[in-house]
Amino acid sequence: MEKNIYLFRHGETDFNQENRWQGRTDNLLNAKGTSQAIELGKKLSTIRLDVIYSSPLLRAVQTANLVAQQQKKPTKIVILQDLREGDFGEVEGLLLSETEKLFGDKVQKFLNATKEDWDICFKGGESKKQIFKRSITCLQEIVAYPGKNIGISCHGGIISALKCGLDLTLKGNHNCAVLELNYDSETNRFFQP
Repeated sequence: MEKNIYLFRHGETDFNQENRWQGRTDNLLNAKGTSQAIELGKKLSTIRLDVIYSSPLLRAVQTANLVAQQQKKPTKIVILQDLREGDFGEVEGLLLSETEKLFGDKVQKFLNATKEDWDICFKGGESKKQIFKRSITCLQEIVAYPGKNIGISCHGGIISALKCGLDLTLKGNHNCAVLELNYDSETNRFFQP
């Protein structure tokens, strides 16, 4: 059996607008983020999502609710802890420009991780490899439940870790970007359509 998975990043927050490391900081969507999530919901309304799973962080829950409101039928939202954003440790809350001055190349290697350098992390935080292991385990649990069209409201760090770990092509990882995956239960494989 094949399932269609639509992973979407939450709408914009003030931290996103300021180019700050957000991680586990629990921010709300700003006005632009709310508009982005409503537009995303309109785009996804043609798919008729059976269920939406969401990170417990407020920005992801808000996005999930706004997307669900645009569906043509009531859509259940399920909160899963392992969909939360990565823990960025010592850089949490700092501006991207500040961290580039402090850590140089390490910042871009972390942000654009490949399997050769996905163990990089900031003191007290998670690596892309750790984020991937947590999120792929969560995806395996999600596809075991009923529903053919599955929405997942999550974060840029989750999506980029999955991109790296599953060798996916990512067109963009901006706020409300969607990564579409298929899952084949016979081969137990996630792949891009």
